[in-house]
Amino acid sequence: MGSNALSRGLWLAPLAFFQLYLLGSVVLFFWGPWPWQPAHPDALAAYLLLAQAAMAAGYFWSWDRVQGVEPVRASPDAPQGFLRAAAFVTLLLVVPTSLSRTGLPIPDVIAGITNAGEVYNQNFERLAGGNPYVAVEYVRILLAPLLVGLLPLTIVYWGTLSTALRIACLAGCAFHLAMYIATGTNKGIADFAVTAPWLVWLGIRTGTLKAIVSRRTVLLAIGLVFALFLAFFGAGQAQREGGVGELGVFNTGSELIYARRDEGLSLHLGEAQRIIWESLTRYLGQGYYATSLTMDIDHESTLGAGHSMFLARNADALFNTDFFTQRSLPGLLEEVHGWPMQGLWHSIYPWLASDVGFGGTLLVLAAFGWLLGLAWGRALQGAGPAWVVLAWLMLVLFYYVPANNQVFQTAETCAAFFILAISVLLTTRERVGRPGQAPLADAQGPPHPAC
Repeated sequence: MGSNALSRGLWLAPLAFFQLYLLGSVVLFFWGPWPWQPAHPDALAAYLLLAQAAMAAGYFWSWDRVQGVEPVRASPDAPQGFLRAAAFVTLLLVVPTSLSRTGLPIPDVIAGITNAGEVYNQNFERLAGGNPYVAVEYVRILLAPLLVGLLPLTIVYWGTLSTALRIACLAGCAFHLAMYIATGTNKGIADFAVTAPWLVWLGIRTGTLKAIVSRRTVLLAIGLVFALFLAFFGAGQAQREGGVGELGVFNTGSELIYARRDEGLSLHLGEAQRIIWESLTRYLGQGYYATSLTMDIDHESTLGAGHSMFLARNADALFNTDFFTQRSLPGLLEEVHGWPMQGLWHSIYPWLASDVGFGGTLLVLAAFGWLLGLAWGRALQGAGPAWVVLAWLMLVLFYYVPANNQVFQTAETCAAFFILAISVLLTTRERVGRPGQAPLADAQGPPHPAC
């Protein structure tokens, strides 16, 4: 295999993975343990497959930009400086952040492990009554690229860090994950479990992370991390209110849907394994069901704010209205069908369609595919920490396509995305092409030998 084929193959890996992942989620929606009954199943299936095609088209479109950029590798000091600042602000905000998000000065990890469902419900009720430490969240928005970038950059650049910086970064990452455990929330642990393999691979390919163990050991470690996540996930689901995990009953707000436990894989699993299986497939499927319900709802554009709960709430506060939240498709879905805007998932599609319609959503998905391809390609070229963090954000976004518009729902990741995307796109230097000049991948080959 030539160097160009290998380099292009590495670049194509996220696209191939997410095409299979999303196709699998569609298959589980139609043939999994939950008897979803969308009003227009053929139209829904066609739209979901067309959306995947749009993502793929955008990704391929970025290839010329990836190999047409001047190959300027980041200074070795750039990640060090970024991580020093990231670790410093993360540790500085430990107590204020814990007070804001858990109500305690130090997150109670033990309670989160032993009673995940209970602490989740308690914290949800606490925040529903108002957060007296909300000012902390606005400080974190201003520092979003540093706070969001700590975890992915620690993994990718681990091999280049001093002992002191490694300890500081580990402490910051541990606090980040502890916040999610202490509140019984799956997201932070899930993000780590599903993106860590990509980050390790990226670090090895760019030479910033040395493979000191065999590939088999790495795969076993990744498998162990994922198994631990599933155990934590299953324990939390078993304790959630309403019996959604234990009883296999899903409340849409207007009807109850019961998992089919007398057929398929559910029939052959133990109780704990069945809860995990049904919960995972419920998470992957409920958003598509919500999408099918919104396709019949007439709506007007929410003008660029409805795709994000964070932006919609702030737009409502700025203009003294409830238009941007309540007239978004998820808001209208709750009004028409009782499907909770905050309590259940909708997939990424209704959130984007709130602003640009379902046709325009395909164009936005193509743009997201383009940005994933560009960021992953530039990260493989060793272009610097900003590209790595942006690639990580896009990986997270595509993992959550069946759930919601994840990166834009919270203030930190939304702010980090826009700050990083604008900065890297404005500073990208185009290669000066000459007739007959070989592409970068042909001329240079992979940046680091395969491990």
